[in-house]
Amino acid sequence: MNGKEKLEYAVDAWIAEHKNSLVQEVCELVRIRSVADKEERIKPFGQGCRDVLDKFMEICHRHGLETENHSYYVAEAYDPEQKEKNGRIGLMGHLDVVPEGTGWMYPPYEAIQRGGWIIGRGAQDNKGPCMAGLYTLLCLRDLGIELKHDIRVLAGTNEENGMEDAVYYRDNCRTPDFTIVVDSPFPLCYGEKGIVEAWMAADTPFTDQVICFSGGEVSNQVPGEAELVLAYDPQMAALLKEADADCSWEIDESHIRIHARGTAGHVAFPDQTRNAITVLAAFVLKRGLLSEEQDRKIMNEIFEASAGTDGSGLNLACRDAVSGALVCGCGIVKTENRYVKLNVNARCPVTADGRELLKRLEKHAVNIGFHLEKTRVLESNYYPKEKVVIQKLSHTFQSVTGLDWEPQIFNAGTHARKMPNAVAYGPGCLGALVPPCEPLPEGHGGAHQPDEAQSVDCLCLALKIYILAVIRIDSLEFHEDSFITI
Repeated sequence: MNGKEKLEYAVDAWIAEHKNSLVQEVCELVRIRSVADKEERIKPFGQGCRDVLDKFMEICHRHGLETENHSYYVAEAYDPEQKEKNGRIGLMGHLDVVPEGTGWMYPPYEAIQRGGWIIGRGAQDNKGPCMAGLYTLLCLRDLGIELKHDIRVLAGTNEENGMEDAVYYRDNCRTPDFTIVVDSPFPLCYGEKGIVEAWMAADTPFTDQVICFSGGEVSNQVPGEAELVLAYDPQMAALLKEADADCSWEIDESHIRIHARGTAGHVAFPDQTRNAITVLAAFVLKRGLLSEEQDRKIMNEIFEASAGTDGSGLNLACRDAVSGALVCGCGIVKTENRYVKLNVNARCPVTADGRELLKRLEKHAVNIGFHLEKTRVLESNYYPKEKVVIQKLSHTFQSVTGLDWEPQIFNAGTHARKMPNAVAYGPGCLGALVPPCEPLPEGHGGAHQPDEAQSVDCLCLALKIYILAVIRIDSLEFHEDSFITI
């Protein structure tokens, strides 16, 4: 047995010995509802995010690590025996989650284990991978592997709605020389599309016939449910005699309440999703449930904006040769004093100018009787795949799995876009390599979906990849990392 084989054997044995504790500690984190809330009195992101960071640090201390709490934005864990080293490699994840939404078969915060999977909000995005980052540090320490760099494990609390955690850490703390962000698909994401987000607010209100239109909770999640409340009208009620597969309704003497069901999921990966806002708008227009032209026009614009996923309904469609087409979704609709607002979230090609795309969206909004509010542009990040560190990380994935997958551009956003010298390198795609989590139906089990699930075997495979990857990139001087392949 050569040195490489001995190393992999030792890593495999360590993972097998610690598999159960890894699972149990992931479950401890999943049981905490850690939806970031910037409006809550407990700063910076609410009590749930404080609680989950406290639990993470408790777990770290349990394993003999030291931690630094950076004002509840980010927790940092490290081996106290290695902290004097000059260089640092980071493994960064996040412990905040998107809201649970509805439609779950299993309780979202009980961390149910079924058939080798952990089911619960955050199990996959990103508490499981975050713990794989922590266990990478533990394995390297326990096996006595000598490294040039100190390994730092970072856990943030605001990745899902603003990434203020990474910005705070970057601006106030010593950042690693290179950071692996454990929040993406393998083999490696060497670039991330830019993000344009805005609220499209109607200039004209709905009439008194439309009381409320609501759906979705966060910008980056395709909503699985939406609801429209109309004032009771016997003529409109008469149009609801025939049942519908996607919509249901309740009628009383004052209201007609219509509920639509879609398929929730991440707005950056819309292929397996179905936007409930679109479903509801289409149903209302098809059934002729709006008697006023003013209401029909507004509803039609909502349908056109939310129906496609390439931005064509918003004058945003574009693509480039490096990263492909723009991907777009509408995650939230709401009414305020009968004025409707629709949230737009677009993932833009890496060579596109986000500010120019925002101008296009603004022009389109004005043309259809809307205006923009609360706009946000996150420019893309791009870390050329020819760099030697990218080649080493990609080669590690390929050698461990036997798969020839190539590095890619990521539609979603991760902390990598906010940290210097960082790329996303995570287990999001590995579920395809193991039997599915039965008996979850279509539209369940993925990140941002009901019954979000993480395969334990995939998590352990990711852990092995991280351990070997850190060993293989440890020899690099990252400030001198050149554009050569290995």
